Amino acid sequence: MKSFRRTAIFFLILSLMAFPALAAKKAAKAEAAPPDANAQSLADFFKGETATTPRSLDFMIEGGFADIRTETPESSGRYFMAAQNITSVAPDIYRLDMTFKKKYQRDVIDLAEEYFFTQQRSYYFWYNGGNKIVFKVGGGKKEIKIGKKELTEIKVKSLETYSIDKTKLPLDMNLQDGGTHVFLQLKFI
Repeated sequence: MKSFRRTAIFFLILSLMAFPALAAKKAAKAEAAPPDANAQSLADFFKGETATTPRSLDFMIEGGFADIRTETPESSGRYFMAAQNITSVAPDIYRLDMTFKKKYQRDVIDLAEEYFFTQQRSYYFWYNGGNKIVFKVGGGKKEIKIGKKELTEIKVKSLETYSIDKTKLPLDMNLQDGGTHVFLQLKFI
C-alpha cells in the first residue's frame, strides 16, 4: 500500500512539474505570428496590376500614426507608430507590419510605471516603382496615386555655370480599415 502511495505521489509531483512547461508551450504557439498568406493567392489578388520587371522599393516610411477605435474608451484614440517593417513576399508584393502604441492616461498622479496600449497591424501592398501603390485592405484594394517623386531646381550662377538641385518629396497617405485609420508619410529615396 505504501509503494502505491509513493508511486501516486511521484506521478502527481511529476504532472505538476510538467504542467507549467506544457502551458508555456501552448502560450508560445498561440502568440506566434500568423504565417504569411500564400504568395500565389496574393499574386492572384494583385494580378490586375501590370509590371514589366520587378523593382526594389524606392521609398521608406518616415513616420505615421493611427486613430484606432476599440471596445473601451481608455484604449481608443490616437496611437503613435513605435515600429514598422517591410518584408518582400513575392515579386513586387510586400507586407507592411506596424506596431502602434498609446500611453494610458491616468486620472491620478502616482509613481506607477507608465503603461502603453499596443496594437499591431499588417497590410499587403503591390508596388513596382511606378506612379501608384495598391494596398490590400480587408478584401478590397486601396490605390494610392503618386504624383512627383522629386523636385528639380536649376540655379543659374552666371551665363556659363549653373547647378541642378534635386529634392526628394514626401508622400502623405492614409488607409481606412474598419475602426482603424492609419496615416503614413513616405519619403522617396
